[in-house]
Parts: sequence; C-alpha cells; structure tokens
Amino acid sequence: MSSETPSRPSLASTNTRWRRRIANHGLVVSALSAYREAHHDDGPLRTEGATGDLRVKAEESRLAEARGERLLGIIGHDLRSPLSSITLAAQLLRSGGRLSKHDVWLLERITKSARRMAQMIAQLQRFTRASAGEGFAPKLASVDLGRLCANITEELSIGSSVEIRHTSSGNLVGEWDGDLLEEVISNLAGNAVDYAAPGTPVLIHAYDAGEAVVVEITNQGVCIAPDMLPLIFDAFRRTKGSTKGGKEHLGLGLYIAREIVNSHGGSLSVRSSDRTTTFTARLPRLSHR
Repeated sequence: MSSETPSRPSLASTNTRWRRRIANHGLVVSALSAYREAHHDDGPLRTEGATGDLRVKAEESRLAEARGERLLGIIGHDLRSPLSSITLAAQLLRSGGRLSKHDVWLLERITKSARRMAQMIAQLQRFTRASAGEGFAPKLASVDLGRLCANITEELSIGSSVEIRHTSSGNLVGEWDGDLLEEVISNLAGNAVDYAAPGTPVLIHAYDAGEAVVVEITNQGVCIAPDMLPLIFDAFRRTKGSTKGGKEHLGLGLYIAREIVNSHGGSLSVRSSDRTTTFTARLPRLSHR
C-alpha cells in the first residue's frame, strides 16, 4: 500500500469548484423569476369570445403552475448537496489556518452566502409542501412566547446596526410548536430590521390577550403601498423599497409565516401608515390539531 499523502487541491482549483457551485444560486434566481412572472401574471385572459378557449387557457395555466412548483421542489432538493460541499470546504479551509486577512474575509462571505442559500432552500421546500396541500403539522408543547421573543431579540441583535427592543406583559404560555413559531417571529423581525429606517428601533412586543397571546413586530420606514397590503402574504410577493445591503428575498417568508400561524388556528395581519409598519400574530393558547 502506498504511503504517499494525497496532495491538497490547489486554491485555484478549489475556487473554480466553488464558482461552479455558487453559480447554482443564479439558477435558483432565474427559475424563481420565471415562475413569479408566470404565477402572478395579472393580465386578463383573452377570451376571444369563446368559452372553450377560456377552459383551455385555464388548464394551461394550471399545468404551468404545477410544473413551476415541481421545478422549485427539484431545485430545492438538488441544491442541498453542492451547498453542503461549499460549507464543508469553507470550514476545512478555516480550520487549516495560515490564511491572510483577505482569505478570511472571503471565507466569511462564502459562509454567509451559504447560510442565505440554506434559508432559500428551506423556504422552497416548505412552499412546495404547502402548495401540494400538505401544509404544516405543528408538534404542540408548552411554549413561553415571551422567552422565545427574548431569545430571538438577543440573537438578531448580535452584529446588527439596528436596535431591537423586546417587551412583554402577562401570561404568555400556550400550546404551540416552538420551532415553527420561532421561524415566524425570526422572519418577521428580520424583515423589520431589513426595512427599518436608519437610527430607528425595531420593537417586538408580546402580550396576554386572554385566550390568546399576541406578538406585534413594528418598524419605522417606508410604508407598504396600500395596493400591496391585500397581497403581502401571497407567495412570491415582495414589497418595493430598498433593504440594508441590497438584500434579496424570495417573497416566500411572509407566505410561510401566515401558513404556520394559520396551522395553529391563529391569524397574521399587517397595518402600515405614517411611516410605521406593524405585523400582528394572534395565537390561541390551545391550538387545534
């Protein structure tokens, strides 16, 4: 048996593989853009005065939507393997030491991008399941929403340039799926941070509402346009306006948040005026199964 030590791949070859794998991110964005364009075409169908044509167009639209949803599911599944390779390679390079400051900066960028891609994939998979009628099946247990909101506030505050304040009052314990509600509140609070005007805080307030617990997340900045408010929770809908760092969103976070809250028998609503936007999640203490 040979005792030779396998040679480490060169930095150039490693970077080439990373570029090829990261290019998959462009595939996701391109596919989503095409799907959004087809899925949310608000133009009227051309009836051409024939009911038969309307039926044909409706069926074509339904099939195109189904194909689009299958495509998103396939993309979300197939991207997990190359993304794992990217993350592992970054960890190995970091643990190897002997890196310049520029190399460390590049690794941090790669790691952050990998986390964002992982979030995108998770959202695509959740959307695909919801579109297939599977929805969400909460695993109910005793949860203290006040403590959950406090933990999320602490996590989001690390490295954030936006002040995040948490307040709570009353009994905030109920029967919910803590992991799912953590996703909801993290998503809403993260959006609030992204769209907050410079120098203004994001407020997370949880309070006792008798048979329910309410969580309100508020930020100041550009308001959601009135014509967008009825559509804000639709899949692939994104509000207009700049976010910090030019962050791009799939437009699935609010849709998934509403589906999760609905699965607990609750409601998720939004109001936006006078440069203030507030998302309100109302959760009954004993969620229906």
